[in-house]
Amino acid sequence: MNIAVCIKQVPDTPSIRMDRERMTIIRDGVESVINPLDYVALQAALDLRDRKGGEVVVITMGPPQSEEALREAIAAGADRAILVTGAAFSGADTLATSHVLAVAISKLDPFPDLVLCGAHTTDSDTAHVGPQMAEELNLPQICGVNEIHMEEDYLTVKRLSDGFVETLQVSLPALLTVTQELCSVGHLPLGDLQIAFSEREITQWGPEDLGLKEEEVGLRGSATQVWKLSVPPPRREGDLISGSPQTLVDHLIRKLEDLSILDEEDGYKS
Repeated sequence: MNIAVCIKQVPDTPSIRMDRERMTIIRDGVESVINPLDYVALQAALDLRDRKGGEVVVITMGPPQSEEALREAIAAGADRAILVTGAAFSGADTLATSHVLAVAISKLDPFPDLVLCGAHTTDSDTAHVGPQMAEELNLPQICGVNEIHMEEDYLTVKRLSDGFVETLQVSLPALLTVTQELCSVGHLPLGDLQIAFSEREITQWGPEDLGLKEEEVGLRGSATQVWKLSVPPPRREGDLISGSPQTLVDHLIRKLEDLSILDEEDGYKS
């Protein structure tokens, strides 16, 4: 079973900085990690490969430093890795990003039976890229998967939706986005990391390798752009009260009346 896993190197949360002119996240020189849910997708792909055979190809689009994430993925067990990189890709929104990744996946030989990625990333949290890739690749998709069962030529998966567990079947090839509950991620042996960083090769593709024009990628190929950034207003401090149940109810009723949420005519009596 051949599986493609799309991962993203994201800034470690305390290190996030913004370019106020371009309204994009500064990635150069910033400590970065593999997006946690993408790591779950990678682990799930490795587990499926170990049971069914085949190979796991890891793909990311990003600056040259993103090669570190790919080498970490190889140390975790991925068979090969592809870095889609180039100045033209800089500043891409989710539409331009998904377009580039979809073209890169379509270039894989053989075409993967399954494409996996995290349901969302910590740096933007849009959850757009996976579904948009599926649309470009004309693949059936299921988002937010927390359980996968492999059948002969299809998958049975589960996900949580509006408090209910949905059980779905999807034919292959397909694209899934996964959640944290799908599986646990193992620790990387130091020796495997050393081999991945010193001996393994990473394939690099630029716009020319993918047959992409400049107007299809990066800022020029993006349908959206961030115009303004603002800090959310601070939350109001809550009231901490104690006492008997009747005291708590009386306090809540008075509070609701003060906020005009509850009218005295509603008939409450202590």
